[in-house]
Amino acid sequence: MEISLYRFLVYVFVAQLIVGTLLGLIPFFLGRRRGRISLANYGLLVSIIAGVVSPLFAIIAVAVYVWLIYKKPAAPAAE
Repeated sequence: MEISLYRFLVYVFVAQLIVGTLLGLIPFFLGRRRGRISLANYGLLVSIIAGVVSPLFAIIAVAVYVWLIYKKPAAPAAE
């Protein structure tokens, strides 16, 4: 069975999208837990976009957003 180039590229795109999404869940949940909702959402979005380009970029994006989330003290809980 031979796979076409188009189908191969679609598989690669979908795999990179999944990897970016799974890696993006790390800053998403850490940011939500620490009260940094906007950083959590942006971390997920940037990781998905970076994961489509290259999974290495997604790892770098996750590291940057985790650092941004933890560099400031946690936001006070809303009552």
